[in-house]
Amino acid sequence: MKETYQIVSLKDGTQDFAAIIQTIREIHSGKLKNDLRLINYYHEVPVSYPVVIEHVDAEMVDLKVHQAQSVVLAAQKQALLKSAAFPQGLGVHALTERVNVPKCAVTLGRFAYASIRADRRESVRVTVDGQVEATYQTDQQTVTGWLQDISLTGCALLSASSLPTGIADQGTARLTLDATCLSVPARLVNSRPKDDGYLHTFQIEVDKQADKVISQYIYNRQVQIIQTLKEQFG
Repeated sequence: MKETYQIVSLKDGTQDFAAIIQTIREIHSGKLKNDLRLINYYHEVPVSYPVVIEHVDAEMVDLKVHQAQSVVLAAQKQALLKSAAFPQGLGVHALTERVNVPKCAVTLGRFAYASIRADRRESVRVTVDGQVEATYQTDQQTVTGWLQDISLTGCALLSASSLPTGIADQGTARLTLDATCLSVPARLVNSRPKDDGYLHTFQIEVDKQADKVISQYIYNRQVQIIQTLKEQFG
């Protein structure tokens, strides 16, 4: 979740929190239009539904939510809120205080304004199922790892090692999806430590074949992820 948002302070934590609670209270009372939605990213797939505000007090908000959302909230313990009533096009980040999956009831608190980075994504991204080996190759050097996520415009590779010193930021990404070998131009965007290795992120340029293969993989993966959610709430 942390990769999908960035906390933003408009005044200070206390004043921002009070302003958020007041906005939600005015939505609940009908003074503002009720367009409030929750959004979570489950294996990078957005899970977003409207909510019903049940109660607002000085610190927490009780909501009735969609079953799929309640399952994700129980697992992730946090959510993003979206409404046109929030200032400057910002969303709100909240932590889950209580959740009852069978009753689709959740209590959120500890609110803060947030810039939702995932809103700026050019295309749908999904996490990769299983171990898919991938490489980034330049004229002089090669980095090997496991594909973590992929979209039509980018991919991320988890490697045991950091990038070699001086590696070029323009190269080729090679990977195999659904038994099809792909080789596409890639540009290094970012590299950072993650878990017991390093996550290297690339922007890619796809041709017609790669577009078809990746699009089909993304579609199948989305269906699989949503089906997994459905199984969890029966």
